[in-house]
Amino acid sequence: MAHIVQIGKRRWLLGMTWASYEDVPHKSELREDAQRLSATWTSLRVGEDCVQGGFCSAVEGAKVSGLYSLAAMLADSRKQPWLGIFRIHPEQDLWWYVAVRDGHAILPDGDVVGGREEIVAARERHSGYTDWNYVEGQGIGDLETLIKEVNERPTPVRSLEKNPHLPAYVAAAVVGVTAATGGYWWWQQHQIAEAAARRAAMERMREQINQGAPVNLQAAPTAAMTIPHPDDVLQACGNAILHLPIAQDGWLFDKVSCDSSTATVVWARKDGATVEFRPSGDLSADGDAVTQTIPLRLEQRSRDDRIRLREAEDRLRSWAQAASFKLNLRPAPQPTVLPGSDPTQITQAQPTTSVAIDIKVSPFGLDLSDIPGLRLTGIQNVGSGAGWQLTGELYGR
Repeated sequence: MAHIVQIGKRRWLLGMTWASYEDVPHKSELREDAQRLSATWTSLRVGEDCVQGGFCSAVEGAKVSGLYSLAAMLADSRKQPWLGIFRIHPEQDLWWYVAVRDGHAILPDGDVVGGREEIVAARERHSGYTDWNYVEGQGIGDLETLIKEVNERPTPVRSLEKNPHLPAYVAAAVVGVTAATGGYWWWQQHQIAEAAARRAAMERMREQINQGAPVNLQAAPTAAMTIPHPDDVLQACGNAILHLPIAQDGWLFDKVSCDSSTATVVWARKDGATVEFRPSGDLSADGDAVTQTIPLRLEQRSRDDRIRLREAEDRLRSWAQAASFKLNLRPAPQPTVLPGSDPTQITQAQPTTSVAIDIKVSPFGLDLSDIPGLRLTGIQNVGSGAGWQLTGELYGR
C-alpha cells in the first residue's frame, strides 16, 4: 500500500510497483499496465539509462496535485546496485525500502513502505543479490538530505482515474513504439508461471508414479534416517533468519547459510558502525564482520522414505526441470575391489547421489516432500545475483 510523506516543501509518494520499458510508452500502454495491476495512479520516469512506469492504487483522501515519486527521485542518486532502508519515523514502525539495480532501474517490488516485517520480507526477496551498496537513514531529515543532493526535477504522480488524458509529452514522445516489459518484471511473472507448472507436474507425478516400496522395519539402518527431512530443514532455517533485522547498529545482514543443525549469519560493518556496538557472534580478525551461529534445534532423525535410487533421481530431475532450476547430480563412487579380494565379500554401499540445486528465488517456500530420500546438508545464498544453492544427498535402495 502506498504512503505519502511530507519532506521539506514537497509531498512524496512511497510504495509503487515499477515496470520497465524499452522506450517511452504510449498512454494506452500505461493504462493497460495500470489496469492489470489494479492501479489508478502512475508516475512515468524517463532516465538516461531506463524508462519506467510506477503504479499504485490511490491513497484515500489524497490528491495527486503536487505529489512526486520518491523512488524515482533518488534512483539515480547512488552507485548501482544500491539498496536503501529508511526509518521514516524513529518513534513509529514505519519504514521505506528501495532497491535499484542495472541501469538504475527500480526493481518491480523494490519500492516498499510499511512496518518492519514488510521491509524484512522485501529484503528477503532480493537476498540472492549480495553485491548491494547499502544506504541507511533514520527519520525524514536523512531523506531530505539525499533529495537536496539531486539536481534533477522530481517525477510527478498522475491520476489515470481523474485525468483521462496524460500529459502531452507522454503521448507525443513516441509514435508506434512497442513498450516491452523489462527483465526484472518478466522474471517475476515467469517465476509465477513456473511455480504453477511445477505444481501441475507434481500432481501428475502423484498419479503416475508408484509411491515407493513399504518400509522394511528389519532393514539395516541408513544414513538418511540420521538427517531431518528437507522441508523441516528449510522451515527451521527460514524461521531462524527471517525474523532478524536488516540492520543492527550499522551492521548489515550480509550472508547466510544453514546446515541441518545450525544457521550461520554474517554481519558486515558499514560506515559509522563500531565493534563496541555489534550483533552477537564471533568478530573477524579485521573487525569488519561478525559471524553469528543460531541452533536450529531439529531432531537429527527422520523416517526411512527411500525408494529405488533411479526413480528418486527421475522425480528430483522432473521437479527441477518444471521449475527451471539448475540441478547437478553426482553418483557416489562404488567400492573398489582390490587384487586378490573376494568380490562376494565386498560390502556394497547404500545407493546415494550427491545433489546441488541452484535457484534464483528464496528457497524457504519450496515443497520437497515429493522427493523421497532427499536430505539437505547445506542452504547458502551464493551472491552476485546468483541466488541460492541447496546441497545434500539423495538416498535410495
